[in-house]
Amino acid sequence: MDSRHATLAISVAFVAYTWYKCRRTSSISDIPGPKNPSWIYGHRWWWQSEEASVVEKRILEEYGAVARYNGSLGEDRLFIADPQAIYHILQGTSYLYEKPRVAMEMLALVLDKGLASVGGDAHKRQRRVISPAFGLVESKALYPYFARCANSIVDKWHEAISTKESEGAVVIDVHSWFAKATLDAIGAGAFDYDFGAVENTDNKFTKSYTNMTFAAFGRSSKGRLLMMELFKWAPAGFGTWMMERDKRPAMVNLRENRTYAHEVAAKLIEEKKQELEGGTSGKDLLSLLVKANSAARSDWRLDDEEIVSQVRTIMFAGHETTAKTLTFALWELAKNRHVQEKLRAEITETLGRIRARGDSDFAVDDFDSMPYLLAVGKEILRIYPVFMELSRTLKKDDVLPLSKPIVGVSGKVYKQLLVPAGTILTVSLLAYNLNKDLWGPDAYEFRPERWLDMNETFESPVGVYSNLLTFSGGNRSCIGWRFAVIEMHTFLVALVRHFDFSLPGNGREVRKMRPGLITPVIVGEEHKGPQLLLKVTALKNE
Repeated sequence: MDSRHATLAISVAFVAYTWYKCRRTSSISDIPGPKNPSWIYGHRWWWQSEEASVVEKRILEEYGAVARYNGSLGEDRLFIADPQAIYHILQGTSYLYEKPRVAMEMLALVLDKGLASVGGDAHKRQRRVISPAFGLVESKALYPYFARCANSIVDKWHEAISTKESEGAVVIDVHSWFAKATLDAIGAGAFDYDFGAVENTDNKFTKSYTNMTFAAFGRSSKGRLLMMELFKWAPAGFGTWMMERDKRPAMVNLRENRTYAHEVAAKLIEEKKQELEGGTSGKDLLSLLVKANSAARSDWRLDDEEIVSQVRTIMFAGHETTAKTLTFALWELAKNRHVQEKLRAEITETLGRIRARGDSDFAVDDFDSMPYLLAVGKEILRIYPVFMELSRTLKKDDVLPLSKPIVGVSGKVYKQLLVPAGTILTVSLLAYNLNKDLWGPDAYEFRPERWLDMNETFESPVGVYSNLLTFSGGNRSCIGWRFAVIEMHTFLVALVRHFDFSLPGNGREVRKMRPGLITPVIVGEEHKGPQLLLKVTALKNE
């Protein structure tokens, strides 16, 4: 069954129920928001078609940090960028606000039944067992793996430059290189396993990861988007059943990736179990996870299928997100030359101190002594939360607190909102990170200096890292955020130390698409998938 037939069948089957559901009076119907562009599609098509941050800025400017918008068939939903409301949703209510079922089913295609795609008691149990592997000490221990992968990129780019008659410079698609390097980094740091992505792009596992989510979810038609929206009124599992039968090449590749990932994961898990039994357990994340699982109470332990799911979750979450974060980091440094030069000066100064104490290169703790590096990293994470939004649905009626009162369409002033059960809320990580009430009147600008002067004390702290929402918060915060921050710092120091980055000057416009993750594409070449070209010039190092 193709998407058009599926859309028609689902629409007919559920339109009566939907009409009834949408006609119910709701306490959120008085909240201001953008005019519904289509009763059938709601705002989702408009939302997905716009460049990342365009929608968020418009809503913040015209309606504030809380607004009403529409899902398919006229359904009222809430857009949330208010810190008190977000704190309540993510941290103050346990599992009252849960991921919608269809979102869980879609995530399970990419991540199986891992930490990001299960809810309730299963999520509590998995997180309890997994958490010890992601502590600060454990994350810092992975620095040598990251440094090795960062140095491999340095070597490859030097090699590319040396083979060109280009006065020490070459134009490079930095995104494609980061996609490979971060896969190697996650393999090394998380599993002590060499995927060989940088050295060999022909292996089937690396190919299956190339632009995987963009191809699967980046160019949805209106009909397919409506079909995904309507799955929420279908019986549990129907969405999964449909997606498993999707014949598009991108979805076929996604399922093939799952097969490859299961093969690799099963092999790795068995090796780690044998190492643990032999008393030679390693420091990689999977070894720590297998060890923690074996020491857990019997009713908490993960079965083999759940451990495989964690491996696949770590592969995806620690690979594609970091690749895009690093891509946008270099883009901003190329556009903001003064920031790049100031960061390079700090790197050079710190390297001098390192050598003065008798060491030859950076250690992970040196990053904490580099305030401008920390500021640049935080500002990148603020402007580019690769996951832009979280979707939540309410299990039962709840009262949502607000930082600032809202004046309703009727003129009524709301200091809190009564939200009915079943309401879908979009917690906008990007809009929160751009909220001028939190980050100042220049919140839309990339300005790392704000972190040097800022008092990082907030009335309603929500994020796990510097109150940014990039890694979410509460019981569903990103468990590997320390891992991600250390990896980002490692790559930035290695690359800015060895290369200068500038815009290629070819007039090709970069667009930030939003297929679930903020994704760079070149205007007119969207069909080629993620790309970001920069001129990379080798520096004369000491």
